[in-house]
Amino acid sequence: MAAIGADPPARHQGTTRLLRWLVVAVVVVPVVLFCVAAWLNYVEAFNAARGRVTNATNAINQHAQKVFETAELILGQVAERTGDMDWPEIAKSPELHRMLQDLGTRPRIAVVGLVGPDGNVVASNLAFPTPPVRFGERSYLTVERADGPLFIGAVVPGVYTGKPEFVVARYKPNAPQSGMTNLIFVSMQLGNFVDYSEAVIDSREYLLNMSRSDGAVLVRFPGEDKAGRVLSPESQFRKNIAKYPEFGSYDTYSEIDGSHRIFSYRKVADYPVYVSVGLAYSAVVNGWLRLMGSHLIFGLPAMLGLIALTYFAMRRSGEVDRANAAVQAEIERRKVAEDSLRHAQRMEAVGQMTGGVAHDFNNLLTAVTGNLDMILRSTKDDARVKRLAEAALRATTRGERLTHQLLMFSRREVMRPETLNVNRLLLEFEGLMRRAVGETVEVELDLDPGLDPSHVDQMQFEAAMLNLIVNARDALSDGGPIVVETQNVVLDEAYAAANPEVKPGPYILVAVSDKGMGISDADLPHVFEPFFTTKDVGRGSGLGLSQVYGFAKESGGHVKIYSEVGIGTVVKLYLPRSSQRPMEMVRRDVLPLRTATGSETILVVEDDEAVLATAVESLGDLGYRVLVAHNGREALEIVKGQEKIDILFSDIVMPGGINGAELAGEARRLRPSIKVLLTSGYTGAALAKEHGLPADMPVLGKPYRRDELAAQLRVIIGGQAR
Repeated sequence: MAAIGADPPARHQGTTRLLRWLVVAVVVVPVVLFCVAAWLNYVEAFNAARGRVTNATNAINQHAQKVFETAELILGQVAERTGDMDWPEIAKSPELHRMLQDLGTRPRIAVVGLVGPDGNVVASNLAFPTPPVRFGERSYLTVERADGPLFIGAVVPGVYTGKPEFVVARYKPNAPQSGMTNLIFVSMQLGNFVDYSEAVIDSREYLLNMSRSDGAVLVRFPGEDKAGRVLSPESQFRKNIAKYPEFGSYDTYSEIDGSHRIFSYRKVADYPVYVSVGLAYSAVVNGWLRLMGSHLIFGLPAMLGLIALTYFAMRRSGEVDRANAAVQAEIERRKVAEDSLRHAQRMEAVGQMTGGVAHDFNNLLTAVTGNLDMILRSTKDDARVKRLAEAALRATTRGERLTHQLLMFSRREVMRPETLNVNRLLLEFEGLMRRAVGETVEVELDLDPGLDPSHVDQMQFEAAMLNLIVNARDALSDGGPIVVETQNVVLDEAYAAANPEVKPGPYILVAVSDKGMGISDADLPHVFEPFFTTKDVGRGSGLGLSQVYGFAKESGGHVKIYSEVGIGTVVKLYLPRSSQRPMEMVRRDVLPLRTATGSETILVVEDDEAVLATAVESLGDLGYRVLVAHNGREALEIVKGQEKIDILFSDIVMPGGINGAELAGEARRLRPSIKVLLTSGYTGAALAKEHGLPADMPVLGKPYRRDELAAQLRVIIGGQAR
């Protein structure tokens, strides 16, 4: 690191050297400098001109592409509407006429209509009923499409308007496809192309041509009267598109008006149409001459001024270099100080989290250890053993919930989103919410009947709502209402600017409000931090709002809390709106427990002996025949053997070089009919990134209970209770 007052770095000294060379150049070689500048400006003038021509070509090309795509879209809409209609029905349908009128209001569209088998216009947007008008002959270029050819016509006087226009057409579905009959057509207004081009280019210097690949000119500006001309195969345009069919540039004398221009051209998407823009050669030369004339007039005074300025700058350069070095040194010192501060803050946060996790897990382990110890001492008292075992199980359930809350806050929990009706979910969840708050607190649902569906994880949403309801209950020391409200909202750009983690757009809002004690301004910024709580000791882990925060972020949504001491609190949970239909929800509490028929065999793969023993015991209790393997290689040998295997139930992370995801893939290859259920204590991105877990592979998270295992097996095998 450079210290204040040290010699400036070499990059700063380069400024002083450059100034010395500039003095020499200005004094010694003014004429040479002027000549070099003249040549460079000449080259630059033409390079810049070609760049401007190319930019104008690209802009007009994009506009032309949108116009052709709009025309093709209109043709497709009319084809879809008239595919099953016969020609008399088309001619007499007022609904079809209104549709054509609406389509005819699109920019740059003159006429939308249909040509019958006799070559007469049957229906159009201009008149109803449409008088018999001959569509007329014209030359076409064909564009092959999956649903039939697309035709692009040459410029001819319009059937109705009499003004020059060209047609984009296709055959009507379910009609003979030959000749220029049975067509749906869109006539394009050339004047609108000219209007757009006039906004992009200066007609005094530039020229626009839009031509077909056969040289037929569709649009020309200026010189609209030249539209309809056909460029010969010997024209520079025809030669260039034959050699470089997508885009290119060239200089040439125009075949139409003889002017010398710089041209750039580009093909319009996959249509046989090209947009080319030309800039008059003389305009570039005149601009260069004016520029060099101004240099010559003002060059000498400017040169003297530059000498004086450079000399003054040289005197100041050393001071500036030293000042820059001092500033750089100060920046480096401040960066080191800021890095140290951030490291200290991270360590403080990690320390707080570690202490919270250790505190809660020590409590859980105390409950588990104490109850299991008393079970060992009370083997003859069945009622007491059952009571103690249930207490230990409740403690492990608390530990599992604590783990899920931590993972959700860190956004590493497995999410299984579904398109759901949140109103319906809240109504089915209402009973549990009321039981959670007790008799002194009332839960009021204010649900928007027109609420859009959302794509969320049902279990995580229920957990988030339960956390919000319990927090609101604890804030109501004297009882009172808790209001759960839903509605459709749109978060605008202003809201997103104030909350940078939010993308503007449509959301559904689920708000939980209470009139409790509120949260102070000092505590409000910390409420989403893990293990931060304003509750009394023993009344909360400080992970409830952390889970809500993690759920919102993982779902692509947003959570915002508003609170005032003595007034109350509102937590607003924004979830992304889904355009899909909500799926039918299945109540988990009424799913029947599935047991085996006695003939189903499960291969259990687990490297932990205690977990393996528990799994074997549970599966045996459910009536399955069980095979056992301790790693992936051992399991693969059993799969390759002759043993009957219906289900592979494997841990994901195992020693031996083959993990559970790889074993499942190989087992499916060897036995395509085998069912697979994986399990792991790891969750989220770690499984997919580090172990190659496919997104659609079913995973049962550890720890699991027998009923959860049975329910997963029911889904894996087919969902029928036996």
